[in-house]
Amino acid sequence: MISNRVLELASEQHGVVSRHQLTTVFDLPGWKVARTLKNGIFVEVVPGVLRLASSPETFMMRCAALQLRFQGNGFLSGWTAARIRGLRKMPEATIHFTTPSNTSQLWPEWLEIHRTGWYEPRLDQERHNDGLIVATPMRMLFGLAAAFNQFRFERAAEDAWHRKLITPQEAANYLQQHRCRGKDGVSTIERWLEKALTQGAPAQSGLEQSLLDSLDGLSLPSPIRQHPLTLPSGETVHLDIAWPDIRLAIEPGSSWWHGGDLAQRKDQARDRSCGEQGWHIIRFDETMRDDLHESAQQVVRIYRRRTRDIRNLL
Repeated sequence: MISNRVLELASEQHGVVSRHQLTTVFDLPGWKVARTLKNGIFVEVVPGVLRLASSPETFMMRCAALQLRFQGNGFLSGWTAARIRGLRKMPEATIHFTTPSNTSQLWPEWLEIHRTGWYEPRLDQERHNDGLIVATPMRMLFGLAAAFNQFRFERAAEDAWHRKLITPQEAANYLQQHRCRGKDGVSTIERWLEKALTQGAPAQSGLEQSLLDSLDGLSLPSPIRQHPLTLPSGETVHLDIAWPDIRLAIEPGSSWWHGGDLAQRKDQARDRSCGEQGWHIIRFDETMRDDLHESAQQVVRIYRRRTRDIRNLL
């Protein structure tokens, strides 16, 4: 029989408790803990951490289990930290955890352990508002750069920028301060910074993000974000979503009701100037959200037609 105090603690910890808590806080002898496992009351999640069999096995449960297992000697990192911080499209199936510990224990297949000597708790980890210890935004950024390709990383970085977790200047300072040139993901961050440091604000609008999400998995090459183009006037503009090899760009933006005639005329003049450079510009407004799937499929059809037309000219 499990006491109400144990049940309350497990509830506070997303359904898990550690063997250490059971034996030291609740004075349960080891044989009693073993009996609860044998009787199916608890299930071992990771070595030394038990889940109430009646509690669901969830993303947050796994995160809490790791925190109990390592007892503060490490932090949730990479896309797991990003998921906890609210970034979009972050995987949940595999949990990323960074620790300086040199452990050779067998771990469940859903866990990816990152062992590192690059570990400064004051700079690399912080307690999130749900009690979990997660990578600081900058350390999280490095984890994402090591895990994702360039396109996916830049989407995540701009999402973090939108959420005011990081800025490009802070990322550049962090990169310089820690002299991380040889670490995984550094070149990915540097390529993003080359563009992001010239922007006054994150390029990724909610509408742009929605379209990019809908394009995921479709048969298109990864586009270039914020592609610079110098117009005949000498002005340099940045195209939101671009395929430079076929001079095709997508510009998700606001409708007339948000910008009025002046903004519409400015956009049209810019599109004509792009046309002088041989670019084909497609604009979407908020009505795209009525059927994001169809909007994405339309982009695919236009891309293919544009590709055929370019090839016929060669």
